[in-house]
Amino acid sequence: MFSKSFQWLTALPLLLVTGALAVIAIGTLAGAQSPDHHWRERLFDYFQRLNPSDGAAVDNFHLVLIDRESIEAVGPWPWPRTVLANLVEAAGTAGAKGVILTESVDAPDPLSPETIGEFWLSGARDEALAQQLSLLPHTDERLAKAFGTVKGAVAVSQTPPLDPNRATSFGRADIKSADWLSFNGSGGDYVARPSARYFYSINPTLAAAAQPSVSALAADGDGILRRAPLLWTLNGTPTPSVALEAARFALDANKITVTINPSAANAQGRIIDGIQIGNTSLPVSDATAVRLYLPKRVTVPSTSASRLISGFGADARVASSNNQLSGSVVLIGLDTELGPAIPTARGDLSPAAIHALTAAQITSGKAPIRPGWTGYIEALAVMIFGAAAIMTAQRFQFWQAAGVAALLSLFLMFGAYIAFSTAGLLLNPLPSAAALFLGALSIAGGKSIGGVLRDDNLRGSFHDTLPEDAMKKLREAPGSDVLNGLHREITVLACELRLVDEDLRTMENLPDEITKLLAAASLDLRQTIINAGGVADQAEGGRIFAYFNAPLEKADHVQAGCAAALRLIESMDKVNADLDGSSHTRGLQIHLAIGIATGECFVGPMGHGRNNRYSAVGAAVDRAALLRGQSEYYGPAMICDEQVFKESHHHFAYLELDRLKIRGEKRPISVYALIGNPFIKSSKAFRALDDAHRQLLASYRAGDMTKASEMLVKAKSSPGAKIALFDIYEERIKKFSEVGTPEGWDGAHPIGG
Repeated sequence: MFSKSFQWLTALPLLLVTGALAVIAIGTLAGAQSPDHHWRERLFDYFQRLNPSDGAAVDNFHLVLIDRESIEAVGPWPWPRTVLANLVEAAGTAGAKGVILTESVDAPDPLSPETIGEFWLSGARDEALAQQLSLLPHTDERLAKAFGTVKGAVAVSQTPPLDPNRATSFGRADIKSADWLSFNGSGGDYVARPSARYFYSINPTLAAAAQPSVSALAADGDGILRRAPLLWTLNGTPTPSVALEAARFALDANKITVTINPSAANAQGRIIDGIQIGNTSLPVSDATAVRLYLPKRVTVPSTSASRLISGFGADARVASSNNQLSGSVVLIGLDTELGPAIPTARGDLSPAAIHALTAAQITSGKAPIRPGWTGYIEALAVMIFGAAAIMTAQRFQFWQAAGVAALLSLFLMFGAYIAFSTAGLLLNPLPSAAALFLGALSIAGGKSIGGVLRDDNLRGSFHDTLPEDAMKKLREAPGSDVLNGLHREITVLACELRLVDEDLRTMENLPDEITKLLAAASLDLRQTIINAGGVADQAEGGRIFAYFNAPLEKADHVQAGCAAALRLIESMDKVNADLDGSSHTRGLQIHLAIGIATGECFVGPMGHGRNNRYSAVGAAVDRAALLRGQSEYYGPAMICDEQVFKESHHHFAYLELDRLKIRGEKRPISVYALIGNPFIKSSKAFRALDDAHRQLLASYRAGDMTKASEMLVKAKSSPGAKIALFDIYEERIKKFSEVGTPEGWDGAHPIGG
């Protein structure tokens, strides 16, 4: 009944959620490969913790860590590169398959004779000493000589670009300039790679002896390292990362083969989408980056540098036993105490450890993949699940919709985890889960908001209509069935405010005063009805209906209705007293006619918006209105039907008024005047009046007008008998005494109601 007025409240959330779903879908597609979606990346981190890699390949690598023990044995960091050369030679002597120095060498050695000589020359303190120092062998050449005994690589470009995953950070590299690199496919000799640069420069002899390898590690926006680019552009030349070079050593490969994507390119060149080392292939991103997939135990076999050498400078000595390095690729670098600690999904690690773990991952050929089509699938899933949530939520309440969305979200999470654990495929269920909640909660919420506003409107509409117990239930449980339509037995009071013709003629020049007077009296009566536990229904003019036993059930609704009628009379007496106390309205009296009936009716809100009324339809309403109309004939009276009398005569004082033949009724009905409360009923005067009145009616209905006349005299002599009812019977008795009673006489009085 009320939903049409509030359809916009349901439609508006639908439009908003549709727009929001479109925004989520577009954002999902646009950011499918971006590392800036931190919630998605953290979910993938969690998947990897639940299902880590086996980590067996890490045994092919060995760390030589420059730690606190090494510093105490050799001297403070940085060490001269002659000491690093001793480390390289020691690792080669121990049988290392290859040695990689992970500490950057693209800056001058601060402890080399050349650097110290330049310092003395610039200071001009001892020019002869400076000249002699500058003639000593370069430490870089000593390091290069050490790499001549073992395959090796040195780290350069330790500082990464701002974001190596963005095309704006790419540089052009000529594949043919690297003899260790080959490619599959066609489309040109230039590829676009993340661009790195030397911090200063690298000694040519050292660069010829050991492959320069980029050691830069770029964390995501949240500070966590999750990707490692494997190929870089360094001075226009393709350059491997430290991890890629370590993997090449471990696999005994002379060349690295890259697969060119024939359909992808940017301004710098073609895009690489795969790397192959020997028989091991690895998919990579457009930035030639591999997503780190760490094992359960992120420890790499390691040895302190102090165990390889001891002493400093000319006194440095190579340790005798380092068999644990045999057959391994050795990576030399600082530990997390002396060097940087890089945050990863599995905790903080040293750069050397990260390079080793990445190299182990490359040799295993295992890496989580996130193909380009995943963004399209996830964007489509947003719209599908969002639409499904919208349609499903139409049938559920708010919390039910939220529960369904939560359950489906868990299924999506589980499905994404299964895809990762079985195929290494990274699918993001979060946008679809968000679409489920957004669709479900927005539509269910829209229904709830519409319901709340509707209930607020109804509470406002029925504030001066419903009794307090019903209003309280509406306030505490807005979605309850208080305002649902009902079919039940109710007690109906039909009231009407009247002014006698003489008073109307007196006030005919003051119409505004009359309308305000009746409005104030009506408001007073409505409040009296509500206070008595009834529903007040304002009809046309000065007519008011009151309903008892709706919307909430009341077992004693008939007694409640009768009590309310007596309170209405008391209220009207106060109104008339106020009128008599005013000079403008002195002598003016408002008369109140009341009819009371009970029976089954249809009851509930009938109307919309400001025209909404809590009303009733049924025979009891019509009968109460009919009895109200008879009140003027029988004198100002509260007239009740037989059923009201039967259910309440033990509690209230009644006089039977008449037996009426009503059009449409099969038999005559008796009507009664409600005289007063139980105190009046028990009074001696009322009992005498009631007894005489009963004998009067018995004689009258028997057709014995002589006896009826005698009982009328007796009744009129009783206290409180000055009522219009006895004048009516006096006139009837006189008439039938003269003309006789008609054939089939039963004492019933016909009316045309």
